[in-house]
Amino acid sequence: MTRAMKVWLLMGLLAAGSAGATGPSRLEVKLTPLAARKGAVLFRTRYTLNREGAHRFMAVEFGWLVVDARGGWKEVPHRTVAEPPLHATAEEDTRAWAELERVDAEFKAPLDWKSPPESLVGLLREYGFTKKDAVAKNAGAGTATWSPKALCQGQRCTKPCRQRTLHEWRSGDIDPVAEPQKPMKALFVHSGVAVFRNEYDEEDNHGAFFTEPVVEEEDRNPGIEMHDVMAICVLPR
Repeated sequence: MTRAMKVWLLMGLLAAGSAGATGPSRLEVKLTPLAARKGAVLFRTRYTLNREGAHRFMAVEFGWLVVDARGGWKEVPHRTVAEPPLHATAEEDTRAWAELERVDAEFKAPLDWKSPPESLVGLLREYGFTKKDAVAKNAGAGTATWSPKALCQGQRCTKPCRQRTLHEWRSGDIDPVAEPQKPMKALFVHSGVAVFRNEYDEEDNHGAFFTEPVVEEEDRNPGIEMHDVMAICVLPR
């Protein structure tokens, strides 16, 4: 048994014993660039939302995303590691952690362009991505910045960007006076698209606070307390 597996099993046991406990609500989103072609960028995605702050395993969604600088945005699901029943046994909980470790390892491995996952085939056909279009996950890192005051690439700046991420989460309304921040450097910049990592909680923050889209104002969610969110801005031309 690997060390990582032992850690997952221990977490599963602890979670099973504290399923009723709660902590801060949390949103986590990871975007990993894979390829870029004709102004479009292909990402791997990983999404999990713990809305109640429960100390137990929560569902994790894996998928694909294509974004372009003209505003195109297409999300395609790959696989979801489901959360166990509310009163799951320790065995059920540790089994979920073990499955997550396996899917995480699969998603971190280099993409097999000759035999891609079935969930990705349609996007590759639609956009024409091939192995020749592969990009480094840190391509262009640091060449763009975001702050509540401006979105900049080099000397070109525009008004602040409301960052966008999976499932239509967007960074909240920005008040540059109330929220002074040093500019945050992009993790990835390519084809007019920049990716930023936002780490936010009530005591400290590096980046933006995210909110869900709502139909009616009275349905507005007060927000998630902690964010570790990779999100996207389209750069000024």
